[in-house]
Amino acid sequence: MRHNGVEHLIVPSEGDAMTLMYLSTSYEKRFDVIDLDPYGCPNRFLDGAIHSLTRGGSLLVTANDMAVLAGNTPEACNAKYSSVPLRMKCCHEMGLRILLHCIETHSNRYGKYIEPLLSISANFYIRVFVRMHEQTMNGISIHWL
Repeated sequence: MRHNGVEHLIVPSEGDAMTLMYLSTSYEKRFDVIDLDPYGCPNRFLDGAIHSLTRGGSLLVTANDMAVLAGNTPEACNAKYSSVPLRMKCCHEMGLRILLHCIETHSNRYGKYIEPLLSISANFYIRVFVRMHEQTMNGISIHWL
């Protein structure tokens, strides 16, 4: 932070991530970028992240449970991501699509939707970068509190 001269823009925290996100849901406290990189499935953090992102904010999500997403345990994937994967050559692409679907489903609950920006699949993990948008009716933003 000091090297790049951005100390005034960043407030570090060593607190619980879910508590911090839920305490940052008011418009003045929301984050422009949230990077979720938990060990395993990220879905338990998604609701808090979606609530605490600014309009047009970026959400970066890592899932390092590729065995589940690739179809080795379809029951676990259904429980965690509400999807049933197939064991195929394209398992990494399917894992990316399952993760994007999971994020989109969580977003839709709150009148929001995602715009995928970048997807990465490497070895045992996948990572997606999405921009969060609010749904509109006739050009008017809907604000869910």
